[in-house]
Amino acid sequence: MKRLLLVTFGCSLAASAQFGGLGKLKDKVDQMQQKAKPATDRAQKAAEAFTPWTPEEEQSIGDAGAAKMIAMFGVVNNEKAIRYVNLVGSTVAQFASRPMTYRFAILDTDIVGAYALPGGYIFITRAAIFNMRNEAQLAGALGHEIVHVAERHLEKEIRGKKTSAWAVQEGMAADKSGDLGKLHADALMRDLFTTSLSRDKEDAADDQGTRMAAKTGYAASGLVDFLDVLRTLNEKPENRQMFGQILSTHPSFEARIAKLQPLAQTYGGGGQTLEARFEQNFQ
Repeated sequence: MKRLLLVTFGCSLAASAQFGGLGKLKDKVDQMQQKAKPATDRAQKAAEAFTPWTPEEEQSIGDAGAAKMIAMFGVVNNEKAIRYVNLVGSTVAQFASRPMTYRFAILDTDIVGAYALPGGYIFITRAAIFNMRNEAQLAGALGHEIVHVAERHLEKEIRGKKTSAWAVQEGMAADKSGDLGKLHADALMRDLFTTSLSRDKEDAADDQGTRMAAKTGYAASGLVDFLDVLRTLNEKPENRQMFGQILSTHPSFEARIAKLQPLAQTYGGGGQTLEARFEQNFQ
């Protein structure tokens, strides 16, 4: 586990034409333009849907989204806990498919969840950590979110469904385009809390996140063990409110556990769980 100790880590322009006395000609031209406009708009929307964000766009959207997330929930201001979560997350992120700066924070909310935003922002909630038992579980959960960022899963999903593009366009149409950063953040939050990633993306995040944690030296059972804790909690109706949007946007805990267990078993019983260090950093 030397890797765990060696890692360092660091927020229409309307063009009018005067036709003079050619009023009828102007009307015909306008009508033709209006008829052609829907097809042009559809072509533009299709192009936007399949055009990846540039690194600058991804970072800008992530920055605005992270600020919005913090404003919505607040963050835990415990320096020891924050440093620890960043250490674990940055260590696992060494094995991410896309090298970039990953930043981790703890949301101060009773909702059990973790969220991945463009630009490398990853949030895990205080309630999620409270229900964990060891560092391997934390590493597995963060690994899942790291994969979502590295593979640009949310971006691909919302571009494919054109959700954010529509939100921006509607905002512009309503003359609300003065602050595009805020508009992007609002759209991203709607997408984040309402968009169900395709099953293959969620499966990939579980699979690759588990493999990354195992490569780091953690027990490969970390994520599946945490999912089992959540499954048990979810069996009690009084606990269901704590899961927020997870139950509607993710596959069931049972399905994820069944998919992950064979993978975890291939690693045997090796790897670290580090219960004592986990408890020490969240006292």
